[in-house]
Parts: sequence; structure tokens; C-alpha cells
Amino acid sequence: MSRFRKALVLCVDQPYLPFALFLMRQIDYHEPEREFDFVLMSDSPLTIPSAFDGLKIKVLPPLESEAYGKQKITHLARSAYLRLWAAEALAGIYDRILYLDSDMFADGGGFSRLMDTDMQGCAIAAVRDVQQWYRPHRDVEEFRRAGRKGRRYFNSGLLLIDVARYQADGVLNKALEIASRHPEWVRHHDQSLLNLAVDGNWVELSPVWNWQWPIKYQLFGDWCGVRLNHFIGWYKPWMDRDGLCAARFVLNYESFLSRHFPETLYAPPEKPSLLYGGKRYWKMVLRFFALRGKLLNYLKEFPDPFTVRVNRPRETSSS
Repeated sequence: MSRFRKALVLCVDQPYLPFALFLMRQIDYHEPEREFDFVLMSDSPLTIPSAFDGLKIKVLPPLESEAYGKQKITHLARSAYLRLWAAEALAGIYDRILYLDSDMFADGGGFSRLMDTDMQGCAIAAVRDVQQWYRPHRDVEEFRRAGRKGRRYFNSGLLLIDVARYQADGVLNKALEIASRHPEWVRHHDQSLLNLAVDGNWVELSPVWNWQWPIKYQLFGDWCGVRLNHFIGWYKPWMDRDGLCAARFVLNYESFLSRHFPETLYAPPEKPSLLYGGKRYWKMVLRFFALRGKLLNYLKEFPDPFTVRVNRPRETSSS
């Protein structure tokens, strides 16, 4: 029996396990008096080194689901879909779960408080996807394909889930039905399915909890009080051939992997850092000035990290 009714959940396969453990160790450091459990979920058995016994990680049995095996995959591993089943797997054990992608870097704590967010009747709280940060009224492709307009669209790298509401709303079944009936709507795997399933009814969190600009717009993050940096896209600090990532990210992963997972593929930069990048550097600076005003308008919606907004669609539509 768990001491807590809240859990921080990461869903991984064995190759991504080192990065999940890196993130869990960071969070444990920033929040030593945490009021939640660490949980790992996978579709295959995981082997966790004894060096991480102190984190008291709960490892779920591998997911067995015929529907899971039917989900389409492109550039992402099938394990990206595991988060859809997290609430079902943990129902009756936890009331709230906070799912995180493993390609995140924690710069602060506050996760216990975040998990107590007033969900206001919604199943999911999340951060708006970066494509709507400076174009907040942009209709994303999934909703355009589905004939729905006026929806804010979240990034699924961080999901705060009210387990009972998620089950009561049938979010998993809705997502699987959409995947089966309308595969052409599914552009971003689980993210597309979850956004379409909740259809705009979700609680919006501050972007500091899922900061999707640590590489492309590096000059913003250090002044915004970021709690979690999310390395979306192809560039990861442990595979940064082009020297685009800030050195603090690269060095932290290098130190961790060399100590605990020396066999893990690690590719240090082959090109000079962005600081010496000439045109690349000035492009970054110009981006900062061009988008500063729009970003400030977005941040004003969240005066502190725990301010939330409740999203309701301007119109409703069935799948």
C-alpha cells in the first residue's frame, strides 16, 4: 500500500530508461519531502540499477493490450502511447497522477503542490503546445482535419490526470475510437488522440511546467522561472552533434550517463556551441526580440507557476 495518493509517472522502454532515471533523480533532489510516489510504466520488463533504490520507484507489470499494439507509429516508439493507459493501470491506487516525458530537465520543485491543482471537473491539466504560444488562436492540424475550431491544444509531455474523472469521461475509450475510425486525424500519436478525446475541455497550466523552448529560443528560459525544460523534436542534449543545446544541459547528462550508463549512446557536439555560431547566434538573438512581446503577453496569463486557466471549446463536435 502506498503512503501517498499521488504519483509521478514516466512511461518508457529500456533504451529510454536512463533518461527517466535522470529526471526522477533531479526531481527528488528539488523536492526531498515529496508527497508522491515515483512510478515507471513500460510495455516490456525494465531493469533498474541498484544505485536508484533510494528513489523507491514502483515498476508496473508490462502493459498487455491488444489495442496498444494496433496504434500507428512513425518517428516515435510505440511506448509513447503508454500514457493513455496510465490512469487505468493506477486506478484505485492513486487519485492524481502526473505524467512526464523522459526528455525533460528539472530546474525546480513544486510538484506536490502542482498535483493538488483544482481540476474544476476536467480530466486533464496540461501546458499549451508551443505552436500556440505566440499564435494563441491558431487552429492546429488535428482539429482542422476533424472540423473543429477554437480549441486550445496541449502538449502531452506533461499531463496532470484526475484518475476518477479520466475514467468517468471514458478518455481512453474515446481516444481508441478516434484512432480506429479516423487515423487520418492522428498526426502526433498520443498527443493528437488525447486532444481530440477531451475536445478542448482541459485545465491550462503555466508554461514553466513544460517549457518547450530550451533549444530554439534559449534566451527566454533562464528568466521565466522554468520548472521543467522539455527537449521536443530531434535535438536532445545527449545527442547534440550541432552544439545547439546550452552547455549546462549537455554537461549534466554527460556526467550522469558516464557514471551510471556508460554503455548508453552519447554523442557530444561536433560543431562549436551556439555562442560561436555566427549566423546561428544572431538568428537566436533576433528571435528573442521578435517574439519577446508575444511571449510576455502569454506569460501574463499566469502570474505565478500555480495559476491555471480552464479551457472550454467555443463550439462542440462529436468524433
